[in-house]
Amino acid sequence: MHTSSGRVLVVGGTGRTGRHVVSLLRATGVPLRLLVRDRARAEAELGPGLELVVGDALDLDLGPAFAGVDAVVSTLGSRDVHGGLRTVDLPATTRLVAAARDAGVARFVLCSTIGAVPTPGIPPHMLEWFAPKGEAEAVLRASGVPFTIIRPGGLHEGPTADPRMIDCGHVARALVAALTRDDALGATFELSNARLQRPDADPLLGARV
Repeated sequence: MHTSSGRVLVVGGTGRTGRHVVSLLRATGVPLRLLVRDRARAEAELGPGLELVVGDALDLDLGPAFAGVDAVVSTLGSRDVHGGLRTVDLPATTRLVAAARDAGVARFVLCSTIGAVPTPGIPPHMLEWFAPKGEAEAVLRASGVPFTIIRPGGLHEGPTADPRMIDCGHVARALVAALTRDDALGATFELSNARLQRPDADPLLGARV
């Protein structure tokens, strides 16, 4: 990392993509801290030896979680796209961004979704579902916190040829790379198998939008 201690806070580390992020960062020896809601689940899925802060980003005092943190990767995501994105993702991300700003975090990498803003090929009903993700992106952009936003397509555990989808492991590699790539600072990328085929796409981060 480019910053002093290099400590990274991962939010959503027990999710499909988050688990890959934790594994990648752990392998590099970067100091890690995870914000998790369930300690037992985190220890069962990720193994021992991780620094855990237990609580819900919706109501936890986030100051201790962000103390000494240089960068954040948030893969926080509700599986309830019919309501959870507005009642969980948006307010939780808003609180995380505010805490990052207060802590002077040097980079906030947010995992969003293709369709967070009006996007050709995304049906109107899905754009309505995903709109809170776009609102969360806007909160981050307006905060003054240095950021990168990665918008994956449909998530798949393992390689897939479906053009609308992307391997969770690839998304995790993109999120981790965005922590230190200067060309990703202040940028938003869309990442799916189809986006990776665009001539101007970055082979890891996807298509800059």
